[in-house]
Amino acid sequence: MKRRDFIKLGSAAVATSGLMSFGQTAKALSIPTGDYKALVCIFLLGGNDGFNMIVPTSNFDYDEYTASRQNMAIAKADLLPVSPLSYGNSSFGFHPQLAELQSLFNSGKLGVMANVGNLVEPITRQQYLERSKSLPDQLFSHNDQQDQWRYVDPQAQKTGLGGRVMDLAVPNNQDPLLTGISIDGRTNWLSSQLNLDLAIGRNGFDQYSYVAPDKNWTQDRRAAFKALLDNNYQDPFIDEFKGLQSRTMELVERVGSQIDTVPDFTTLKPEGSLATKLEMVAKMIAIRAELGMERQVFYVGMGGYDTHDNHISRQQALFTELSQSMKYFYDVTAELGVEQSVTSFTSSEFGRTLTSNGDGTDHAWGNHQLVMGGAVRGGDIYGQIPSLEIAGPDDANDDGRIIPTTSVEQYMVSPLRWFGLTDNELNGVMPNLAAFDPNAVDFML
Repeated sequence: MKRRDFIKLGSAAVATSGLMSFGQTAKALSIPTGDYKALVCIFLLGGNDGFNMIVPTSNFDYDEYTASRQNMAIAKADLLPVSPLSYGNSSFGFHPQLAELQSLFNSGKLGVMANVGNLVEPITRQQYLERSKSLPDQLFSHNDQQDQWRYVDPQAQKTGLGGRVMDLAVPNNQDPLLTGISIDGRTNWLSSQLNLDLAIGRNGFDQYSYVAPDKNWTQDRRAAFKALLDNNYQDPFIDEFKGLQSRTMELVERVGSQIDTVPDFTTLKPEGSLATKLEMVAKMIAIRAELGMERQVFYVGMGGYDTHDNHISRQQALFTELSQSMKYFYDVTAELGVEQSVTSFTSSEFGRTLTSNGDGTDHAWGNHQLVMGGAVRGGDIYGQIPSLEIAGPDDANDDGRIIPTTSVEQYMVSPLRWFGLTDNELNGVMPNLAAFDPNAVDFML
């Protein structure tokens, strides 16, 4: 891949960078030099049906599942069996299209975080029905719940969790702008009031082809453009825009020249956009030493999970791509020798109703998530598996909207501690963590 095809600044970063500075932060993470680590957020946009992703298969639990899921249920014989370490008396199965994830789970490289969701404070079914506890705003709305997952702050300070982590990690890196990176567009998860994030196209973007340094026919044009960038302008907005263009051009050419040195991965890449996006993440990780990076956070989105109709067939396609892409990414990190240094985790704004609307499912609340990497205590399910009984103890609305038993904050504690955050820093990046038990789950080695 050529450097002109690789990298771009997000348009929002271009638009707003004149109002903020690069590389502002109060304090670096206290970590050893040379101890590279990366977090990769894989956001399943639309609301993934996690209760078809991992299914209880013990007789009583599976009967409860089929009674609730109706025509959305997966046949027990089709499920891919797994035996979580903490559930010796219970059995489970992955969706039949998740064979690669089953393999990662069985090899101890993938874990399941059960029944996670947006919460302001712990809440029971009775408290929900009485409205005696605080609830997330606009609970079943896509945009609101995506934002609350990304901000992880019920007061909506409009900075993202990934952005606040990025702010802590910036001083540990030689290039602040390469600390927080999203693939295919910017995200609120990486929004910050202190630092800029970078957006990289999945298949590349030719931002400066008209002044490329390696073409004879562009040299006069390049010289003229560089002369414009060398001028000083009285208007502060014009002068800052000039500076932005100069910094962007330098970044594109410098990082691009490093990307050109990355050999093609020997791991076979599956079809689908998610694998292509994760390949871009892997390429950035591959040049971490050359760029002087110690800590990085990445965001990758995959759409299509709002399965109000054609649920069964759409889920088959979605889970096939998810499973193959995540396995591909893990294998590439192993190929690079960094599987112990890269932890990936899924997010999704909410789960789906257990009940069927006839051909699909509707917006719900709690949901199962996945965490993957060589430093993950895989082969197990963490948190509490809820009752799947309609109108049961974990159902909010008598239609299979399961109340989360683990908050997003609790879910993120373990990977953020692994990343290097202290308890004080955890409370700083997740202001509502004090409402929950921060030690409820620990799935990292």
